[in-house]
Amino acid sequence: MDAYHNNNHEPESSTKNHIHHPRQDHERNQQPSQTSQLSRTILMIHHTLQMPWHCQHWTTQQLISMRSSPTKEAEVLLWEENTKGQLQFVALAATLVAGVVGASVAWSATDDAHWLVLVLWYGSLVMSLYCVIIAFHLGILFNAYDIRPDRAERILDMLKHREKEEPRWRSQWVLNMPIALFSWSVISYLVGLALLVVRPLWKVGWERDGWIATGFLVYFVLSTSFYFIVGGTIHGRLLPDLAHQSGVTWP
Repeated sequence: MDAYHNNNHEPESSTKNHIHHPRQDHERNQQPSQTSQLSRTILMIHHTLQMPWHCQHWTTQQLISMRSSPTKEAEVLLWEENTKGQLQFVALAATLVAGVVGASVAWSATDDAHWLVLVLWYGSLVMSLYCVIIAFHLGILFNAYDIRPDRAERILDMLKHREKEEPRWRSQWVLNMPIALFSWSVISYLVGLALLVVRPLWKVGWERDGWIATGFLVYFVLSTSFYFIVGGTIHGRLLPDLAHQSGVTWP
C-alpha cells in the first residue's frame, strides 16, 4: 500500500515542479538582452575613443596587403608624407589646447570650482604637452628613414609584423599615441568645463547660472552625441564596407 500510495503522488509532485511561469521566462529572456545591449554600448564607446587607432590600423593593413610594385612604393611614401603632416598638425593643435587650458586654470571662476575640475584640466595640460613632445620625436624618426634610398621598404618593415602579413601592434600604438593624447586632452578639458558650468544646477538652483548651465548642457550633450555617432558610423559601416570592397576581412 505504501508503494502504491507513493506512486500515486509522484505525478502530482512532478506536475508542481514543472509549472510554467511566463513572468519568469520573460525576466530570464530580458536579462541577456539587457546585458548584450550594455556590452554593445560599452564596445561602441571603446571603438569611438580608439577611432584613430582603427583608421591607422586599417590604412597600414592595406599597404601591407598590396602586391609589390612601383605603385606600392609610391603609396608607402604618400602614407609617410601624410603621417608627417598629421604629426605636425596635431602638435600645433595640442600647443593651442595647452594654451587654452593654461588660460582656463587662471580663471577666477575656478576658485570656487569642484576640485575635480582642476584635476581634469591639469591632466589635459600634461597630455597636450606630451603629445607635442612625442610628435616631435616621431618626426625625427621619419627623418632617419628619409635618408635611406630604400626608405619605402624599410618603412614597411617597421609597420609589418615579422611573422604575419598584418600590422605590428607596437608600431601602431606608437604612431597613434600623439593623436590619442590630443583627443584625450580635449575630452578631459571638456569634461572639466562641463563640471564647472553645470555645478550651479545643484548649488544655487534655477537662477541665472542655472539657466546658463542648462544651455551649456544641451550643447554638450548634442556635440557628444554627434561625436559618438560619427565614431560608430566609421567603425561600424564605413571601414567594414571599405574592407569588403578590398577583399580584406574586417576584424
